Amino acid sequence: MIVGVIDLGSNTIRLSIYSYDENSFKLLTNKKTMAGIISYIENGRLNKEGEDKICKVLNSYRELLENFDVHDVRCFSTASLRNITNRDEVLEKVFKRTGIKVDVLSGQEEADLDFIGTKLFIDIGDGIVIDIGGGSTELVTFEDDKVIAAESINIGSLSMFNKHTQGLIPTKKERSEIQDDVIEHLDKIKDRSIVDDKHKVAIGVGGTIRATLRLVNAYKGLEFKEFSTGDVRELLDQIKASDKASLSRILKICPDRIHTIIPGMTVLYTILRKLDIKMVIVSKYGVREGYLYHNIIKGE
Repeated sequence: MIVGVIDLGSNTIRLSIYSYDENSFKLLTNKKTMAGIISYIENGRLNKEGEDKICKVLNSYRELLENFDVHDVRCFSTASLRNITNRDEVLEKVFKRTGIKVDVLSGQEEADLDFIGTKLFIDIGDGIVIDIGGGSTELVTFEDDKVIAAESINIGSLSMFNKHTQGLIPTKKERSEIQDDVIEHLDKIKDRSIVDDKHKVAIGVGGTIRATLRLVNAYKGLEFKEFSTGDVRELLDQIKASDKASLSRILKICPDRIHTIIPGMTVLYTILRKLDIKMVIVSKYGVREGYLYHNIIKGE
């Protein structure tokens, strides 16, 4: 069987087409659109321009799927639509204009699906999953292959760029403001085991962490699937707001994240330091694969 899964995120909207049976799946192709939906939220409401952007992208994906003769389409949204006050109105209009129903995940559901997705790729019994998206960050601790605690905080690469950054790359002062914002949110997490339990290694999920790995490998001439907290610190030290060489390097490696990668890396580094994590193993699977496996293949 073949299905198209659309991940309507705060920064990007992604279409992944999978073939699957009751025991396994395979990614056939994927497409990504940088949409920045969170930037269209005003006073807690998604504006008409944001709605139009979503509909334009979803209709283009629907046409692509029809060309591939794929008629099973599933779409889910995370922080991009989760917290807006006009969510029901937007969902109804998007459905009328595209024929696609959007399943809005709660922060808890997103965190759980992150865990399910990573466990399909990495066999680690105990640890913590970190997923930094455009509008939120999910933290999931697990032991003996079971979720112990999960938290979603309203901190993301694009939201921090919009809130704190004036230029393409944040200044030292702006990075400090981002760090303070992250720490404030971490200090408010009710289940203190997420912050206080010591995990030397984290499983990293999401575009910010994958882009960080690409930058680390490019700077060091490596092809690793992991990086250290020290690697992130070194990158942040090397990339200056006024340095054209830094901009050029980012443009070569992750051009679609030129404005969000440093805010995202600042969020990541602050979390790693706060949680005393030394190493991040990057998973190629995350919430999309968790959604596919849990909601579609297993139908739970």
